[in-house]
Amino acid sequence: MANNSSTSMPAKPRHILQLNVEEKRRFVDSFDRVYSDIDGVIWTLEYNVPNVAAGYAALERAGKVITYVTNNSVRTVESTVKRFAQLDMQVSPEQIWHPARTFVYYLRSINFDGLIYIIATPKFKAVLRDAGYKLIDGPHQFIEETYEDLARNIFDKQPVRAVVIDVDFNLTSTKLLRAHLYLRHPDCRLLIGATDRLLPVAKDVNIIGPGPFASILVEASGKEAIELGKPGRELGNMLIKQHNVSSPDRVLMIGDMLAQDVKFGRLCEFQTLLVLSGGCTLDQLQAQTSPDLLPHYYADSMADFVKFFEELAPKAHV
Repeated sequence: MANNSSTSMPAKPRHILQLNVEEKRRFVDSFDRVYSDIDGVIWTLEYNVPNVAAGYAALERAGKVITYVTNNSVRTVESTVKRFAQLDMQVSPEQIWHPARTFVYYLRSINFDGLIYIIATPKFKAVLRDAGYKLIDGPHQFIEETYEDLARNIFDKQPVRAVVIDVDFNLTSTKLLRAHLYLRHPDCRLLIGATDRLLPVAKDVNIIGPGPFASILVEASGKEAIELGKPGRELGNMLIKQHNVSSPDRVLMIGDMLAQDVKFGRLCEFQTLLVLSGGCTLDQLQAQTSPDLLPHYYADSMADFVKFFEELAPKAHV
């Protein structure tokens, strides 16, 4: 099946259950590996998406190799494996590509051995510390509303050579100001994890994501940030190298967000499938015109693959 790259106007996305039998067969035969998002695809903050385990099982029976690629660093790999098990999905830790793992992979690839100032969750920090990296963070306390106390908390002469920013529910302006000052050094890198501008937390309810805060550091510092979360191409390069992907168009990227999952897939020249079980509605999909944000296919949820493969199965003669 031909792959429409983001350099040309893609065809209108097609629902996988609206493909005829021959189109379904060509679609299944066109990819070997699946990269799947988790939040909004398998579960949301409110509920587990019904019957998704059967959908993934159908893909695995068809010989597809599945890796779960998430921007969510709040949950650890271990807790994610347990959550999968509650849905009767046997997923190994190696199948989960966690954001902190991406940072460790990248830092090792450039032989980084400097000091890191980090804005992230404690669980994210623990992964980097366990990998041997030296981190500083904070301040964690409220400061006095004076320039003198502000100065005491943001000016620092420690030799920070990388600023890392990801999800931090306790983010403060003081942390951003401190990070910005470290970035004045010409050898200090800016590494960004999740770039989601909005996070869907309930039906028709979005909250501000980590993206706008990372953008503040990019704009204020003038640094070219290295994006290590979806839709960053650097993440795609790591996955392609790690999994020895020789033909990106034989990878299917599945997700629920246009700006993160679909754009990521398009940038990496993967095929893309949007599911409507999370952060994007059918109306939003149909209103989208940007080639970089239009998926090749869409489905109501991963449960659609159950019916998809049933329709491919040969009918018994009676």
